[in-house]
Amino acid sequence: MLECKALSFSYNGAENVLKDITLSFAAGRFYGIFGPNGSGKSTLLKLLTGELKSRSGTVSPRWESPLIRARNIALVEQQIPASLPLTVEETAALGRFPWEKRNDACHEKVAQVLEELELSAFRKRPFNALSGGERQRVMLARALVQDTPILCLDEPGSSLDIGFQHSLCRILKRLAEQGKCVIMVSHDLFSAPSYLDRMILLEKGKVAAEETPEKLRKSPLLRRIFNLPDESF
Repeated sequence: MLECKALSFSYNGAENVLKDITLSFAAGRFYGIFGPNGSGKSTLLKLLTGELKSRSGTVSPRWESPLIRARNIALVEQQIPASLPLTVEETAALGRFPWEKRNDACHEKVAQVLEELELSAFRKRPFNALSGGERQRVMLARALVQDTPILCLDEPGSSLDIGFQHSLCRILKRLAEQGKCVIMVSHDLFSAPSYLDRMILLEKGKVAAEETPEKLRKSPLLRRIFNLPDESF
């Protein structure tokens, strides 16, 4: 469904942040991308979504236009908007913009997603009145309302308490089981892998490993890259 071949990237012509990345992402799978700070996780996600263009290599498919891309890939970014002059319901409904029509089906989809993310009670509340964790859930709601076959998330649980982090992973796992391709950048090596189908480990801009969570958790590679004690897992 989504793949990159021999992908390399640098900012302003400096040293490559990513080097010769080749990966494929299939429908019906939940992928987690992990690595130390500066390993290129967020950059890789931006290349996959088309926000950045590669220095060399390819990402496919190539969408015909930004509109077609927005109908196929939804992105939950790491940075949450500081201010939006909208209610929770209106913010979530922005996800229907690529589909142009705002109709009864749109309202039903928004209501369904807000209920799933435990945001129904906040639907008329101004986005600016929410806590950081609540805003992050609203941004996730917007992406789910977009209803694309590919969902990309950059550290979506960073502002959530541990209960909602698990709830989020359960939702994402269910979406993958329903046929979506879900790709998540995460620092959570302890709980998130329990929900994943595949773990991708980046080190210094290269793919160090791509494996099932079970195999990677037992690998000394994980402990070496993150400088973890043996008893961590």
